[in-house]
Amino acid sequence: MDSLPTTNLLEFNKDALQIIRKDYNLDKPGSMDQAIDILQEWVKKQNHFEKKDYPREYLERRIIFCKGSVERAKSKIDRNCTLRTLMPQFYKYVDFKTEYKYSDIVWDGLLPKMTDDYYRIYVVKNVGKRFDKDIVMSYFRWLIAIAEYALANDYSRGIILIVDFLDTNLIEIIKFLDLVELHQAITLLIDGYAMRIKAIHAITPSKTVETIIALFKQIVSAKLSQRIQIHKDLESLYKVVQRDVLPEELGGNEKSIAKLHKEWVDVLSSKDFQEYYSEMKAASTKEKYRLTDKFKEEYMGIAGTFKTLNVD
Repeated sequence: MDSLPTTNLLEFNKDALQIIRKDYNLDKPGSMDQAIDILQEWVKKQNHFEKKDYPREYLERRIIFCKGSVERAKSKIDRNCTLRTLMPQFYKYVDFKTEYKYSDIVWDGLLPKMTDDYYRIYVVKNVGKRFDKDIVMSYFRWLIAIAEYALANDYSRGIILIVDFLDTNLIEIIKFLDLVELHQAITLLIDGYAMRIKAIHAITPSKTVETIIALFKQIVSAKLSQRIQIHKDLESLYKVVQRDVLPEELGGNEKSIAKLHKEWVDVLSSKDFQEYYSEMKAASTKEKYRLTDKFKEEYMGIAGTFKTLNVD
């Protein structure tokens, strides 16, 4: 691609394309096209893939999200397709405008503006006092839809995650937090969609958050665990996160996260995105046609493996 088109939801620093390509030595004339050609030809040769006709822009984003590695992009596409097959519960159709069950208690979305160092910020503000299992699974399905949108439209070095718990009943979250489902959702986002998380910032003065973080650390890598920071107030957050791109609830110059969330609902429930999402949901695998059993052996037991997770 020659430029990054701005969407209704995402904007880009004017030199983002050139700078991020340069990060991975893909800024020379023809180098990115060559990488895409290799990935495209590899996809076409995968007998077990149900979908093989990905746009070149999509494949470029796959390569960028994998730090410029074509081999890693191959692995992530394979994992994404296989995990769609193994965990179809995360891809159940939901009419986000009429059926979604958490928009009145959780406002979230990727923020429009990038940081000066080319990262995208995802903010979730939770004002919930009570929760149930349906709300939790609805949220996970929503996150997968955002991940699909990002793979089709975003272009960044990674994601900074900010969780605003200032108005949340954290005890209620612990009651309904299903670590099996959470582990599966994280596996989809990181192993499948190659979401690169630079940092996770939780904002709350409550010490209960330490229990939630301790549970979370049991199901994520040690590397990601080290990137979690707890802030008792917003002033602490401003020391490590660029303030001006944040929504007004967090003291920034961006519009309200409640309004941004509504815009995300509108776009993800639009006819265009739903047609695209249905097409991508079909990008699964037929395991009997896989040429090697290595990945299958690693992931076919995924549900049982998660169910053995012990929580102290």
